[in-house]
Amino acid sequence: MTTIPPSLQAEIEKLQALQAQLQNVLIMKQQVESELKEVEKAISEIEKVPPENKIYKAVGTFLVMVSKEQALNELKEREELLKLNITSLSKQESLLRKQIDDLRSKINEALARVQQSGRVEGG
Repeated sequence: MTTIPPSLQAEIEKLQALQAQLQNVLIMKQQVESELKEVEKAISEIEKVPPENKIYKAVGTFLVMVSKEQALNELKEREELLKLNITSLSKQESLLRKQIDDLRSKINEALARVQQSGRVEGG
């Protein structure tokens, strides 16, 4: 029979919550990185377009003509925003990984102490 102290059970639940948070951050980061690649590709393609050619951007269900300069400015602003977002998500990821590692060590030490004291049997 296994008896885990309530305080240790709470730590395990906290660890699971941190792991779920990390998973969400990783998913968001992957989505932002994907969008960044699309924006970078769009910038690359628009830079190849001669200035006299027409460029359209989607606005809702409409296409609106914009200048090459305007299109590039908007895309470069979006690119910077996405890069900042990735930096922020990377910091969150690092912080969560450290918290998870620290908590995992704390839980493992507590489990070892509990097992040595005989409060956890079997396993």
